[in-house]
Amino acid sequence: YHIGKIAIGGSARYDMGTVRGSLYGAELGGGRVGVAPTDLNGDGKISAPEAQTATLPLGRPGNVDYDYHYLSYSAGVNYRIAEPLAVFARYSRGGRASAEKILFTPAVNYDTGKLVDPASAYDTVKQAELGLKFRKSGVTVNVTGFSAKTGERNAQVNSKPDGSIQVENIVRGYEAKGVEVEAGVRRGPFSVTAGATYSDAKIASDALHPTFVGNTPRHQADLIFEVTPQVEMKYVTVGANVIGTTSSYAQDTNQLKLPGYALVNAFVQVRPMERVQLMLNVNNLFDKLAIAQTLQASIPASGVILGRAYNGRTVSATLRYSF
Repeated sequence: YHIGKIAIGGSARYDMGTVRGSLYGAELGGGRVGVAPTDLNGDGKISAPEAQTATLPLGRPGNVDYDYHYLSYSAGVNYRIAEPLAVFARYSRGGRASAEKILFTPAVNYDTGKLVDPASAYDTVKQAELGLKFRKSGVTVNVTGFSAKTGERNAQVNSKPDGSIQVENIVRGYEAKGVEVEAGVRRGPFSVTAGATYSDAKIASDALHPTFVGNTPRHQADLIFEVTPQVEMKYVTVGANVIGTTSSYAQDTNQLKLPGYALVNAFVQVRPMERVQLMLNVNNLFDKLAIAQTLQASIPASGVILGRAYNGRTVSATLRYSF
């Protein structure tokens, strides 16, 4: 609805789903055994290793048989203070089916196929936003403050205190408050766009680990940012993209921190003639080490952790011809 300087909008959506099927796995419980003696080499004898052969209980699958339904909606109002300036507010509630995230977890009774807790069928996000938009003479600025509450039912691969790997169930709620800024400037052939998000996030509830309540969620940095300056001329475009983040915790126990990083990616586009474009991209131009993830929550006695890093410097070239 639009009248004068005020615009009001809203939407609603109702999701219904049916989940039916079978699962095969020894971790489903109910007498589904995953180890059985097997004569692998056919010598008529069962050796010690053969007595511990991993098997799938094909004769007794787990059942999945449940329904779900949830309502999503959003409503907002925009007020134009002046031609280049407006403020807005919005409240939204959304959902997402848990799907495969809750399979092979205690969320399902695999004898009946029903959910142990019907709330496990989907996760929700509730968010309130208040923001400002500015557009004038090649300058664009968007500033949005937000407050969000989310629920999560999931499974995570992490490590035990001794460093060994485990699969852990997650039944948890989160809260986050923060501000997001997007801006852009264009002057002749030069332009720059930038964005940053500051978040103050915490674990609000945890059914399996109450001691985690109040901790910062894993991989949630206080600040993430990106900036892309470029110069675009008739035949050549040159630019760079910088992405970065401050430090974050490796796991929800808030013991081991992953260091922050800033990665520079550069690009050049050459258009020597009509319909021909040559592109050169260099990712992680300065070959920086950026740790993306570790499974361990702290440094084990061995002093060795299993982690994942972003790629080092990589270069690619592309020739494009349009016809």
